[in-house]
Amino acid sequence: TITPPFVGKEFNKLIPNYGIAIILLTLLIKVLLYPVTHKSMESTGKMQTIQPKLKKLQEQYKSDPAKLNAATAELYKKEGVNPLGGCLPMLLQMPVFFALYGLLNSYFGLRGAVFIPGWIDNLSSPESVYTLPFAIPLLGWTAVRVLPFLYLGTQLVMSKITQAGTAGAAQSNSQMKMLTLGMPIMFFFILYDMPSGLLLYWTMTNLLSAVQQYFINKKKLKTAP
Repeated sequence: TITPPFVGKEFNKLIPNYGIAIILLTLLIKVLLYPVTHKSMESTGKMQTIQPKLKKLQEQYKSDPAKLNAATAELYKKEGVNPLGGCLPMLLQMPVFFALYGLLNSYFGLRGAVFIPGWIDNLSSPESVYTLPFAIPLLGWTAVRVLPFLYLGTQLVMSKITQAGTAGAAQSNSQMKMLTLGMPIMFFFILYDMPSGLLLYWTMTNLLSAVQQYFINKKKLKTAP
């Protein structure tokens, strides 16, 4: 069986815990993608900062879509903003996400792999702290799980830290609020019954991204006039 590096048999001999292996894999991916994510976070901050200017352009050219598009493109160029820059790190990580999902479902060595005894006893299946005596209507949930809530919390913290570096521009944008609140909540429901190894990876990614964004904000405050 061919397995990805850092989660295969050889790595497991060095660190006999696949949960730690997943955390180290997350760290490695963040290090490799650091230049891309750093640029993306800066671009996202700029994008949120220029929201008032974009709003003015929308009001100025509301009856002329062609001029609005041209003026918007010119503003992006002038401010050095890439409107799609914030999506790039996510797109780059999606292959890792799907590969890990496939690995958790098919690699025999991960079946029954324990990370934290008594809580995460099997990385290839959802963890549980309490089994419900019934299934929640519509959702079909039969257990109370902690990792989905940790994922949601870290995602919201990351969004809050990102907004903190934009001098309040994001708070005034209702569309941005919907994105930063709506998307994490939607993924919370999607990921609730996913393998715990997958949620561990995503939660760690959120934590590392939040730390990275915090230092970007700190640097920005130091260099601000």
